[in-house]
Amino acid sequence: MKIFNLLLVALFACTLGLSTLSETTYAASTKKEMAASAENAKKQIPYEVNINTADQELLTQLPGIGPVTAEKIVEFRQTNGKFKNIDELTNVKGIGDKTLVKLKPYLYKL
Repeated sequence: MKIFNLLLVALFACTLGLSTLSETTYAASTKKEMAASAENAKKQIPYEVNINTADQELLTQLPGIGPVTAEKIVEFRQTNGKFKNIDELTNVKGIGDKTLVKLKPYLYKL
Protein backbone atom coordinates (compact mmCIF):
# COMPACT_ATOMS: atom_id res chain seq x y z
CA MET A 1 0.00 0.00 0.00
CA LYS A 2 2.85 2.38 0.79
CA ILE A 3 4.36 1.72 -2.62
CA PHE A 4 1.04 2.50 -4.27
CA ASN A 5 0.78 5.80 -2.34
CA LEU A 6 4.35 6.69 -3.28
CA LEU A 7 3.61 5.98 -6.93
CA LEU A 8 0.53 8.20 -6.79
CA VAL A 9 2.52 11.03 -5.20
CA ALA A 10 5.27 10.64 -7.82
CA LEU A 11 2.72 10.63 -10.65
CA PHE A 12 1.02 13.73 -9.24
CA ALA A 13 4.38 15.52 -8.91
CA CYS A 14 5.33 14.68 -12.49
CA THR A 15 1.96 15.83 -13.80
CA LEU A 16 2.21 19.08 -11.86
CA GLY A 17 5.76 19.62 -13.12
CA LEU A 18 4.78 19.02 -16.75
CA SER A 19 1.77 21.29 -16.38
CA THR A 20 3.97 24.11 -15.08
CA LEU A 21 6.48 23.53 -17.85
CA SER A 22 3.73 23.66 -20.49
CA GLU A 23 2.38 26.93 -19.07
CA THR A 24 5.88 28.43 -19.07
CA THR A 25 6.43 27.35 -22.67
CA TYR A 26 3.03 28.71 -23.67
CA ALA A 27 3.71 32.02 -21.94
CA ALA A 28 7.08 32.33 -23.70
CA SER A 29 5.56 31.61 -27.12
CA THR A 30 2.75 34.09 -26.45
CA LYS A 31 5.29 36.78 -25.54
CA LYS A 32 7.15 36.13 -28.80
CA GLU A 33 3.93 36.38 -30.81
CA MET A 34 3.00 39.62 -29.06
CA ALA A 35 6.45 41.08 -29.73
CA ALA A 36 6.22 40.13 -33.41
CA SER A 37 2.75 41.63 -33.63
CA ALA A 38 3.95 44.87 -32.03
CA GLU A 39 6.89 45.00 -34.44
CA ASN A 40 4.55 44.60 -37.41
CA ALA A 41 2.29 47.33 -36.03
CA LYS A 42 5.27 49.70 -35.87
CA LYS A 43 6.16 48.95 -39.48
CA GLN A 44 4.10 51.24 -41.65
CA ILE A 45 2.97 49.54 -44.83
CA PRO A 46 2.44 52.10 -47.55
CA TYR A 47 -0.91 52.22 -49.34
CA GLU A 48 -1.54 53.03 -52.98
CA VAL A 49 1.91 52.03 -54.23
CA ASN A 50 2.21 52.37 -57.99
CA ILE A 51 4.00 49.24 -59.20
CA ASN A 52 5.17 51.07 -62.31
CA THR A 53 7.02 53.80 -60.41
CA ALA A 54 7.91 52.30 -57.01
CA ASP A 55 11.60 51.82 -56.36
CA GLN A 56 13.14 48.74 -54.77
CA GLU A 57 13.14 50.24 -51.26
CA LEU A 58 9.43 51.05 -51.37
CA LEU A 59 8.56 47.63 -52.80
CA THR A 60 10.33 45.85 -49.91
CA GLN A 61 7.94 47.53 -47.48
CA LEU A 62 5.04 45.61 -48.99
CA PRO A 63 3.94 42.33 -47.38
CA GLY A 64 5.53 39.27 -48.97
CA ILE A 65 8.15 41.26 -50.89
CA GLY A 66 11.78 41.01 -49.88
CA PRO A 67 14.82 42.67 -51.45
CA VAL A 68 15.32 39.94 -54.06
CA THR A 69 11.70 39.97 -55.25
CA ALA A 70 11.66 43.79 -55.27
CA GLU A 71 14.73 43.75 -57.49
CA LYS A 72 13.03 41.23 -59.81
CA ILE A 73 9.99 43.51 -60.08
CA VAL A 74 12.16 46.48 -61.05
CA GLU A 75 14.13 44.37 -63.56
CA PHE A 76 10.91 42.95 -65.03
CA ARG A 77 9.59 46.47 -65.48
CA GLN A 78 12.80 47.63 -67.17
CA THR A 79 12.81 44.64 -69.52
CA ASN A 80 9.10 44.37 -70.35
CA GLY A 81 7.79 47.88 -69.81
CA LYS A 82 5.09 49.04 -67.45
CA PHE A 83 2.55 46.67 -65.93
CA LYS A 84 -0.84 47.03 -67.60
CA ASN A 85 -2.63 45.64 -64.56
CA ILE A 86 -1.80 44.39 -61.09
CA ASP A 87 -2.38 40.74 -62.01
CA GLU A 88 0.67 40.89 -64.31
CA LEU A 89 2.82 40.80 -61.19
CA THR A 90 2.45 37.02 -61.26
CA ASN A 91 4.72 37.09 -64.33
CA VAL A 92 7.56 38.06 -61.98
CA LYS A 93 9.40 35.01 -60.67
CA GLY A 94 8.69 34.64 -56.95
CA ILE A 95 5.22 36.19 -57.02
CA GLY A 96 2.35 33.76 -57.08
CA ASP A 97 -1.35 34.03 -56.51
CA LYS A 98 -1.04 33.98 -52.69
CA THR A 99 1.48 36.83 -52.67
CA LEU A 100 -0.64 38.78 -55.13
CA VAL A 101 -3.65 38.51 -52.80
CA LYS A 102 -1.53 39.97 -49.96
CA LEU A 103 -0.28 42.79 -52.18
CA LYS A 104 -3.49 43.97 -53.86
CA PRO A 105 -4.79 46.09 -50.95
CA TYR A 106 -1.58 48.13 -51.00
CA LEU A 107 -1.21 48.66 -54.72
CA TYR A 108 -2.45 51.54 -56.81
CA LYS A 109 -5.16 50.37 -59.17
CA LEU A 110 -3.86 50.73 -62.71
